[in-house]
Amino acid sequence: MGWNPGQKAAMRQVMLKTDPGAYFYGRLDDHPSLFSHGVNNDTNTRDSSDDEDDNTEVQVKEEKVLALEDDRSIVSMISAIRFGEDQAWLSYYITEENYRGRGYGLATFNRALEHVGHLRKSVGLNAVFAQVENYRKSGFTKSSWTNERRRGSARDVVEVQERELANRIEKNQVEGLVLLSDPRVDWEQLPAMEKRYAGFNRPEFVKDWVRYHANHPEHHRVGVAFLSPDKTDPVTGKPLVLGYACARPAVVSYRIGPLYATDGEVARNLLVKLSAEVVAAETKNPLGVPLVFDIDIVQQNEAAMALFDKVGWPNVISSLRMWKGEVPPYDASGVFGISTAEAG
Repeated sequence: MGWNPGQKAAMRQVMLKTDPGAYFYGRLDDHPSLFSHGVNNDTNTRDSSDDEDDNTEVQVKEEKVLALEDDRSIVSMISAIRFGEDQAWLSYYITEENYRGRGYGLATFNRALEHVGHLRKSVGLNAVFAQVENYRKSGFTKSSWTNERRRGSARDVVEVQERELANRIEKNQVEGLVLLSDPRVDWEQLPAMEKRYAGFNRPEFVKDWVRYHANHPEHHRVGVAFLSPDKTDPVTGKPLVLGYACARPAVVSYRIGPLYATDGEVARNLLVKLSAEVVAAETKNPLGVPLVFDIDIVQQNEAAMALFDKVGWPNVISSLRMWKGEVPPYDASGVFGISTAEAG
């Protein structure tokens, strides 16, 4: 899948808070017969009731991850992040090229499934098409959609393809188009939006994800939202959120995700707003990351395909969203970009 989720240190903090024991590696010591597995010791999901203890635990896990980065005895790895009691997501599955075909990767994969547990209703992953049959053999027999990773220039969106809209956005002439840090944005609506469109029930992860992106221009992390001018949430009384989107610098590009929207026009405004914010941040304080956006869109969503065809962003890799167990209910018409290939 070409992993490039975001700059490592800050991104790990979000992932480790969700499920600190979700990361597995296979270690091959002095002899091929001495293959063993390692994992973070605590396999409980996060407890948000004690933020101080939670942050301390995440720091310990972070130190362990850093210590493993240069360990040359590790030949395989995978993540298996649990969301609540019913869902989980597998990613980062890879085996060192020289050790493939010997069962080391499969053993690590099966260890991750043990962590997930056999009672979990929905376990998902994104599979490159060359590996689809192998995942089916492991029980991933259902699928929801095909992803296309579209890639394009943020600067071209602002200065060429959507110049008129970008100028209106710069002058604050698009009503309801705001940053996620704007106090009018009701973050409590966002987990329900992801559940409705993508099928994930993971409210704490969504809030952590949004918090990671919102209000961090110094790190070029951006979150934007589109608010209804006349409809409000019946519980909070705040404007109804029609869509939201996030962008973050990674290693070889910026990554957009998610981009959820009620329709193509809302999605278009969010895309141009993200592009404008990132271009402005790079102009003010160059980070050195190419001003290229990567976003994983859903083939099933014709409006998303049309949007990215219009701005000329080609597909660079495709993958199939596969499930073991039940496919959670979803509405792909609102998915203009998934949150992240690495965590669903």
